Amino acid sequence: MDDFLETSAAESGEYVDTPGVREEMVEIEDSASSRPLEIDDLLPTSNLQPTSRPARRGRKTAVQKKDWAHVIDVNAPFNNFHELVPDMAHKYPFELDIFQKHAVYHLEKGNSVFVAAHTSAGKTVVAEYAIALSEKHMTRAIYTSPIKALSNQKFRDFKQTFSASSVGILTGDVQINPEASCLIMTTEILRSMLYKGADLIRDVEFVIFDEVHYVNDAERGVVWEEVIIMLPDHVSIILLSATVPNAKEFADWVGRTKKKDIYVIYTLQRPVPLEHYLYAGRDMFKIVDAKRSFLSQGYKDAGDALKRKQDKEREAAGLAPVQRLGAKAANSAQRGQRGRGSVVPARGRGGNAPSAARTMHTGADKNLYVHLVGHLKKKNLLPVVVFTFSKKRCEDNASTLTNQDLCTGVEKSEVHVAIEKALSRLKGPDKKLPQIARMRDLLSRGIGVHHGGLLPLVKELVEILFARGLVKILFATETFAMGVNMPAKCVVFSSIRKHDGKSFREILPGEYTQMAGRAGRRGLDPTGTVLIVAGDSLPEQTTLTTMIIGVPGKLSSQFRLTYNMILNLLRVEALRVEEMIKRSFSENASQRLLPTQEKAVVEAEKRLAGLPSLECDICVQDIDAYYDSCHDVVKKNQVLLQLALTSPQGSKLLATGRVVVHFSRANLAILLKQAPVPALDSGALGNVKSYFVLALVDPETKSGQHENGTYELRSIPITSVVLVTDRSVKVDVTGIVDIHLISRMRDGINALQSLIEEWLPTNAIPEVGWERLRAFEFQENLRLRDAAAQSLKKATSPLCAQFHEHYALVHERKVLQAQIAYLRLAISDQNLELIPDYEQRISVLKDLKFIDDNSTVLLKGRVACEINSANELILTELILENVFASYEPEEVVALLSCFVFQEKTDVEPVVPPRLEEGREAISAISDRVERIQTLHKVASDDYKSILKFGLLEVVYEWAKGMPFEQITALTDVAEGTIVRVINRLDETCREVRDAARVIGDAELFKKMEDAQLKIKRDSK
Repeated sequence: MDDFLETSAAESGEYVDTPGVREEMVEIEDSASSRPLEIDDLLPTSNLQPTSRPARRGRKTAVQKKDWAHVIDVNAPFNNFHELVPDMAHKYPFELDIFQKHAVYHLEKGNSVFVAAHTSAGKTVVAEYAIALSEKHMTRAIYTSPIKALSNQKFRDFKQTFSASSVGILTGDVQINPEASCLIMTTEILRSMLYKGADLIRDVEFVIFDEVHYVNDAERGVVWEEVIIMLPDHVSIILLSATVPNAKEFADWVGRTKKKDIYVIYTLQRPVPLEHYLYAGRDMFKIVDAKRSFLSQGYKDAGDALKRKQDKEREAAGLAPVQRLGAKAANSAQRGQRGRGSVVPARGRGGNAPSAARTMHTGADKNLYVHLVGHLKKKNLLPVVVFTFSKKRCEDNASTLTNQDLCTGVEKSEVHVAIEKALSRLKGPDKKLPQIARMRDLLSRGIGVHHGGLLPLVKELVEILFARGLVKILFATETFAMGVNMPAKCVVFSSIRKHDGKSFREILPGEYTQMAGRAGRRGLDPTGTVLIVAGDSLPEQTTLTTMIIGVPGKLSSQFRLTYNMILNLLRVEALRVEEMIKRSFSENASQRLLPTQEKAVVEAEKRLAGLPSLECDICVQDIDAYYDSCHDVVKKNQVLLQLALTSPQGSKLLATGRVVVHFSRANLAILLKQAPVPALDSGALGNVKSYFVLALVDPETKSGQHENGTYELRSIPITSVVLVTDRSVKVDVTGIVDIHLISRMRDGINALQSLIEEWLPTNAIPEVGWERLRAFEFQENLRLRDAAAQSLKKATSPLCAQFHEHYALVHERKVLQAQIAYLRLAISDQNLELIPDYEQRISVLKDLKFIDDNSTVLLKGRVACEINSANELILTELILENVFASYEPEEVVALLSCFVFQEKTDVEPVVPPRLEEGREAISAISDRVERIQTLHKVASDDYKSILKFGLLEVVYEWAKGMPFEQITALTDVAEGTIVRVINRLDETCREVRDAARVIGDAELFKKMEDAQLKIKRDSK
């Protein structure tokens, strides 16, 4: 047992003592304590502490690091702006806001900026100035946006602001004026150019990232990070974002990644303040004023009005008064309803009886919008945008306004002219499409619909008419709020719940702010009005408060590895994949610590080199092995104690009053009761239980006076106990822990002193009998620990007269070595979170022969580098296995639609047998790829859900030339979605064509060119 006790020394320098929740140190005079406690001699390094410990990853450090992000105070006046910028590159007909002046000033100095401001606050001014500055410097500017619609709108806008010759646009299928000084493109196009080393990048001075908060997008956010990481050093970066709470953190990441200062210009100022209302009982109730204060009375009045309306409706229907649900219960009931706003009668409303009163579920009441439009018209709050989180519901809501006409005769004439001008681009039969006829009717009455299911031409027409004030009420999905500058006098939320692709949830504060920001036209409206339509019951007050006044979500990394990214990086060799991971925003926190950790390694290595060498003939033989064995025993003992606590018998043995040896001070202690794990260490200790103990402390460690014994009350993790003795003593836990009675503490310490006197003659402390714990796992661990402790007796180093000093020297060396190893791991590539995923994906690529054993990109890999719009692994396998060889161009493009179409359809396509064979071939290859990914433990996507064949027939018939009107009858998919799939298929065909060039397949190259011509039939 003596050897076992010595094992506590191994851990005394490595274990981080848990700070006591309550700690009391009291000196007591006791004659018994005047004798030296020889039993402590068994613990040679009981008071040894290392000079420093490895810093836990993520813990704050006092070392100052360079701050790459600099926040500008936009509240201070900027009176000397015109002196600093006397000759502006672009003149504005209005005085710039302070935040705009700061941005312009820093752009003139060649700096990079992060501008975070509310919708319509004027961030576009910053983009325009950068474009003008690049023209002045005879360089180029690139404007990137997350969506093509925004790119197209900015192309139109910038052509009006600048000359048409100085603005160009690059998308997958369109190239207009590619030599222009300002190029507009999606972020994906810029990413592709960077991987291919496009020459034009050399001439670029500014890259403008609009809607940077889109970096939070789970699917496409990674592209922003890739582009920022790969941009050349000479490019100045302009980041434009909605208000986010961690703008400085994101800017600091960009700055450190690019090694350049980023100036953060953040303003919460709204050009038009917003007022928020509940629409309940056909009236408006203000719940948040322009100063962002929540008005509880307005919320209460809205609830009362809703109850009165419901009671009147029930009375008119001859029904009993409604049984009221509490707000919380009512909302829970509403949440429980199925699907996309399906109307389920509320409890107590007559069940399914046809005579039951109407139920207003997020605007499903057929007269809701009739009353709402009338109300807003009376209040002079038109035009209005009604945000609805479903394409179908947008259409349904518009249909409820059949008898509403909001346009004057003059306005009807303007609408008619605009429609005819837009439709002149269509062929005769296409002008009679059902969607065209419906939109013509709605728009002529001042009603519009805007969602992804619309034909691009119709969507553009709606935007133009809305911007001209000819659309009075617009039912739109969330995408209308993304970047497109279309302010209205009023914004209405038909619901505050949406389906995010996984489940229904309340809209987030950032989403609400983005959409609500469309309310209020700068220079026209003193305030913007935002209405939330109440359903059967009001949303909970806390939900509304969080949504309207709450802090928007942080910018967070969505960085992930893709096969295309890995292959491109392996091919170009300019940047290692590990470097890409290291520079990602997801590794931001750990990379900030790098300078500190590197410095700590140097310092620890210096201390290690300065330690004296061990020159002892006895100890040099096995003291290192002895130390490691001690360490092993302590670790096994920790496992043993944790296992003991999992059983009732073990918990009894570790109950109140049990005497233990605690290795931090290597003295006796009494277990009192369980203690909470301190928050500081809870992450490190996991589920390790802690105990309050009354511990006897070596008096020399406190005062150096042998006549005074010292004890302390503290909290310790159970794993810091080195030995559980076979003795228990009676203690007053309440008196000691809660009241801190010194007399009760003295009673406990006296009991410990008595035990010391009892054990001194034998120089051994008896361990508790663990035989009561019969669990196999426990007994096996007990056997292993005892065997390890017995092996210590074979060592010769404890026989050395200076063993304690030599052991302390070994201890310090071991601690420093452990610290250096820990820090080296922390700063190595192996510590990167995505390295395991990278290694697994590399194994998949090797298995599929995309790369060789040296990670050199093979032919398959070069083909996959060309694929961006589809699954690169499956499509590459299809190309290399020559699956498309036996198919006609229209058949190939139909088969490729499974990679592009992403929506659901209830209509099963009717396809010829040859296409059915092609579908089976694609499914077989996707299954094989998925099996290989599963084999290498890659978190594979569900390919069967990714490959959607719902438009196989539609695309096939389109490519064969069937009129669009007939094609729409083949499916329930919206016309706009069909056109969008066709446009994306053109991009996929181009990528397959380029892949054919890589492998030298002239037949496939020609086939894909023909396929492109067939799906672009209207542009011939």
